[in-house]
Amino acid sequence: MQREQYGTLVSLAGVLCNLVLFAAKLAIGLAANSAAVLSDAFNNLTDTGSSLALAVGFYMAGKAPDERHPFGHGRIEYIAELIVSFLIMATGFGVGKFALERFLEPQPVKLNSFVICGLGCSVLAKLIMSLFYRRANKILQSTAIQAGIIDSISDAAITGVTLLSFAVAEYTEFPVDAAIGLAVAVAIFCAGIKSAKNAIDPILGKMKDARIEQQIREIVLAIEGIEGMHGLAVHDYGPSRKYASAHIEIVPSMQFSEVHAAMEQAVDSVRQNLNMDIVLFPEPLDSDSNLPKVF
Repeated sequence: MQREQYGTLVSLAGVLCNLVLFAAKLAIGLAANSAAVLSDAFNNLTDTGSSLALAVGFYMAGKAPDERHPFGHGRIEYIAELIVSFLIMATGFGVGKFALERFLEPQPVKLNSFVICGLGCSVLAKLIMSLFYRRANKILQSTAIQAGIIDSISDAAITGVTLLSFAVAEYTEFPVDAAIGLAVAVAIFCAGIKSAKNAIDPILGKMKDARIEQQIREIVLAIEGIEGMHGLAVHDYGPSRKYASAHIEIVPSMQFSEVHAAMEQAVDSVRQNLNMDIVLFPEPLDSDSNLPKVF
């Protein structure tokens, strides 16, 4: 199964799980008349939209390169993540407005065994989801799925804090429930900002992992006859579509066939070890000055 197909299935599984959790928490929040639980429910609805957008992103990213897009469609994943981040921030704003109204005009929270058991099960469900995403991301290596891991753990913590707030509310007149709702709204909004930054960086050309350049240098310079490298650039066309280009400094005494063989060996080694292609431009070294000269 291709990476994009697997990512689509993982994202659709996230859609189903988050949709079930939204429905369950909505019912619990209405039964308990709790701003914190209702805020948490809409947080799960946002997660549903996020997973759906990622599923579409993975599906579109799996389309084969064409004449108009010779490097494929991998960057659609980043665009999908950016759209999701705006949805998350919008949800955080809406949840915050609702919780603030409840804070200014507190209402009693109704507790029963249904509410407590339901929230306890949702904590367990989110922890299981985080383990599911973690296992899937060993294959996908996706920043969006990595964000899903953090989000699932955060959701479990938020729901756990909500449960604790119910116990504290018995001993104070302070609107703890609404305060937790506001905290959830802030957490949602901040998560949206962070997600937007993670999506924008590769679109603008920022390298997410500087170690890749060092790994490329080590692989290429290990080839006999290649004495140096400069002008290395890594181009990101999606999580699984990275290309590199660089100038390499060749021993001047090498024959054309030897230069070609060394370059082929370097390209194959980079492809096998880093799963990416590289274009190399050979330049002979000046034995007197150690400065490269262009052919």
